[in-house]
Amino acid sequence: MDDDYCSWIEFPKSSKEYVAGIKAFLENAFPIYAKGQEMKCPCKVCVNRYWHLQTIIYDHLICSGPSPLHMKWICEVSHTKVDGSNDVMEGFEDNLGEMFKCTGKKFRDLENDYESLTNAEARKFYRHVREGKQPLYPGCTKFSRLSFLIKLYHLKCAHGISESAFGELLELIKDAFPDAHLPLSLNAAKNMIKDLGLHYEKIHACRNSCMLYWGDNKDKEECDNCGVSRWVLPAKKGSDASHAGQVIRKVPANVMRYFPLKPRLQRFFMCKDYSKLMTWHDVGRQKDGKLRHPADAQSWKTMDAIYPDFSSENRNISLGVAADGFNPYRSMNLSHSTWPIILVNYNLPPWLCMKPENLILSTLISGPESPRNSIDVYMQPLIAELKEMWEVGVQTYDALADEDFNLRARVLWTISDFPGYAMLSGWSTKGKLACPVCHYETSSHYLKHSKKMCYMNHRKFLDPAHKWRMDTKRFDGTIEKGHTPPILTGTDIEELLSGYVNQFGLKKKKGNSQKGCPFKKKSIFFDLPYWKHNPLRHNLDAMHIEKNVCDNILGTLLNMSGKTKDHVAARKDLQEMGIRKTLHPVLSEDGTHHEIRAAIFDLSNKEKDVFCSVLKNTKLPYGCASNISRYVHTKERKVAGYKSHDAHFILHYMLQFAVKKTLKAEVAVPLMRLSAFLRALWSKVIDLEEFKKLQTKIVEVLCQFEMIFPSAFFDIMVHLLIHLTSEAEVGGPEHVRNMFGIERYLAKLKSYVRNRSKPEGSIAEGYIAEECVTFCSRFLGGDETTKNTVCSTVFERGPTQAEYHIGTRRNKDGIMIHLEDADWKAGPSLCFVQ
Repeated sequence: MDDDYCSWIEFPKSSKEYVAGIKAFLENAFPIYAKGQEMKCPCKVCVNRYWHLQTIIYDHLICSGPSPLHMKWICEVSHTKVDGSNDVMEGFEDNLGEMFKCTGKKFRDLENDYESLTNAEARKFYRHVREGKQPLYPGCTKFSRLSFLIKLYHLKCAHGISESAFGELLELIKDAFPDAHLPLSLNAAKNMIKDLGLHYEKIHACRNSCMLYWGDNKDKEECDNCGVSRWVLPAKKGSDASHAGQVIRKVPANVMRYFPLKPRLQRFFMCKDYSKLMTWHDVGRQKDGKLRHPADAQSWKTMDAIYPDFSSENRNISLGVAADGFNPYRSMNLSHSTWPIILVNYNLPPWLCMKPENLILSTLISGPESPRNSIDVYMQPLIAELKEMWEVGVQTYDALADEDFNLRARVLWTISDFPGYAMLSGWSTKGKLACPVCHYETSSHYLKHSKKMCYMNHRKFLDPAHKWRMDTKRFDGTIEKGHTPPILTGTDIEELLSGYVNQFGLKKKKGNSQKGCPFKKKSIFFDLPYWKHNPLRHNLDAMHIEKNVCDNILGTLLNMSGKTKDHVAARKDLQEMGIRKTLHPVLSEDGTHHEIRAAIFDLSNKEKDVFCSVLKNTKLPYGCASNISRYVHTKERKVAGYKSHDAHFILHYMLQFAVKKTLKAEVAVPLMRLSAFLRALWSKVIDLEEFKKLQTKIVEVLCQFEMIFPSAFFDIMVHLLIHLTSEAEVGGPEHVRNMFGIERYLAKLKSYVRNRSKPEGSIAEGYIAEECVTFCSRFLGGDETTKNTVCSTVFERGPTQAEYHIGTRRNKDGIMIHLEDADWKAGPSLCFVQ
C-alpha cells in the first residue's frame, strides 16, 4: 500500500501493528455498519457475506486475514475517525462522490446518524454509498463496482441488448475475471441500478374513470359516483355462484401510475453542467428583440410581469404539459390506448428542451380506452403537486452554486393534437363552434350533401379596406363586414363557467347548470392560481395541422379516391349555396346521374405523372427527411402512407416545385405562398416585425383557396392555419410547442413494453431504469461516446448568428451533423434533381 495509514495491513498477523490496525477497524466500523451486535465479516472466508459478533470477526481477521476485495475498505475505515472527518467517497475517477454529494445527503451525516435512520430510503442510499466506493477488483482505481455496472447497463439500453444476453454477459465477465465484484444475476444488477433512480406511485382508480382512490378517498371500497367496486369481482360460474360478487383476492380494477414531480425537478440541479443550463433562458439567451425561445415571447413576459416574485429567481422552472394516446402493441388489430402525460422543461435551450432525456413522464393512464373528458380525474395528483410547487416550492440543492434555494415551478401551456385539445381545455372541438380561438364567433356552415361542417369566411380577417371584402362573385355572394374575433381570455372563461358542475365517468347526473355550453367541463388547470392569467393556455399543434392540410391538398390535386375534397356531393353543395356556377354539376344525357366539369385545379393524367415524378425523383440531403419516394405510387398516380414529418417536408419544400410544373398560376401561386409561410413560421429565429406580414400572407392565401377549391375542402384543420401566427407571436418558436418531439418520445415509451399483458407496468419500469441511467451518466467520467448513445451530452452553444438551414454538414472531425443541431453562419441550400 502506498498510503501510510494502509502500511499496517502488510505486517505479519502476529505483529503489534497488524493487531492495532484490526482493533481500530472494528472500533470504527461497528458503530456504523453493525445491526444490533453483529456485522458482516470481511475476512477471506466470509467475504462480507455472514454476520458475526465483534469478537468472532476479530478472530477471523487475525487467523484468515482480510478479503482482497475489502482490503482497501478496511484500511480506510481503520483510519477514519468516528466523527466522520474523513470522506470515504474520494479516490475514484468516476465522480460518484460528487453524485452522492449533489443529492444533498452528505456521507458523513449518514455515518453519524445511521443508527437513527429507520426509513427504507435512507438505508437504501447508505447501502449504495458503501457499494459505490468498492473497487471493481482489487487494486482497480478506474472503476468502482457501481460505475462499471452503470456503464455496462448503458450499452444494454443504447444497443437494445436483450435481458438474457445481458445476464449471460455478466456471467462471462464473472468467469473471465473471478475477482471482479459484480452481481451474479441480471435481476440483482437491475435492482442495484433501479434503487438509484426515482420511484413512482400506483394509484387505484374507478374502472369508469369517475374518481381516484387517492387523498381522502384512498380507503374507500366503492366509487362515489357510479357505485362500482374498487376491485375486480369474480364472474358467476356454476358452483361458484355463492362467491359471485365477492372479492376473493383484492385486485384493483384500474390503476394509474404517477411519477412524483419534485425530485425530478430537483435532479436537474444536481449536475453542475445542467444547473448552468437551467438558467440559460435568463443568462445565456441572446436578447436582441428576435424570437428564439419562449422567454422572448409575450406569454412568458406577461407572466413575469404579473408575478415578479417568481421571475426574480431565474432558477424557477417553466413547464409545458403534453398529452397524447398511443397503442403500445405496435399492431392495429388490437385496440388499446395508453395515455402518458409528459412535462417539457422550458428553462433549457431550445435545442435541448425537447430531447427525450429532458422530458419528464408525469402520469401514465392505463388503457384500453382513452380517458376522454375524465383525464382531469387522473391529473389530480399532478395539479396538486404543481399547485404546491407554485405556492410553497421545495428546498433544492444547486450543485453549481453549492447552496440550497427554494425551487418553484409553473405551467405555461399544454401541447396536444386537436382531439387532445378538447380533453385538456374542455372546449368541444366539433360542430359549429369547433374553433377554440374564434370561439363563439366561429364562421361555420353545414354542407347538406357532403354531410360535414365547413369553416370558411376568412375575409373577416382581412384589413377593413381590402378589396376582397366587397367581392361577391368569387366568394359567397355577400359583402364581408365582419372583423377578427377577440381572444377569449382565461378570466372570461372563468366567468362563463362560474357554477359549472363537472361530471366525469359513465353515470351522469342530471341538471347541469350550463346545458348547451360549448365547454364540456371546467378544466382542472384552473385550479392553478395563475392559470387564468396565461395568455396562451393551450397550443394548436402545427404538426397535425400540416398533416391534414397536406392530405387535403394532395388528395384533391391528384383526385385520389376517398381523399379528394372535389366530388359530386361537394359540387351539389356549391349549387345549393348559389356560388361558383361554373362548378355546378350537370345532369347526364340519360338523366341517371350528375356529372362534374373540370375545375381549374384538376390535373390531366400526364400532369399527374409529372407531379408524382417530381416527388419521386427529388434528391434530399442525407438525414434531413425519410425516403419520401417510397410513398409515391406513379402507376396509381397517388401519394399514400407518408408520415407527419414527410407531410411537413412536402409542404415546406417539395410541393412548390411540383405545382409549378403542373398547375396554372392561379392555383400554383397560393400553394407556393403557403409553403413560404410555413417555412417562415417554423424558423428557429424570427424577427417580431415579421409576424404582421405572415398573418397578412396566410389570410390572403386562405381567401385565394376559397376562390379555387370547393367548400368541402375547408375542414377545421385548414381553418386553424390562420391562428398559428398569433400563437407563435405569443408563445414562441413553433418547433418547441408541437408534437414532433412528443411523438418521438412516445415511440421510446412503446419500446419499453416487454410484457404484453401489462404494457403500462413495463413502460413504468423501463422508464425508471432509463431515468436512473441518464441521471448517473451525467456524473460518470470516461468515454463520451458511450454517454451519447443513451443521453445527449451537455454541450455549450454560442448565440445563433443566422437562421438554421435544413441539411447536413461534416464537422472538423468528419462526423455528419444535422444542421438543425448546430449553429452555422451559412448552410447548404436544399437541392432538387428534377
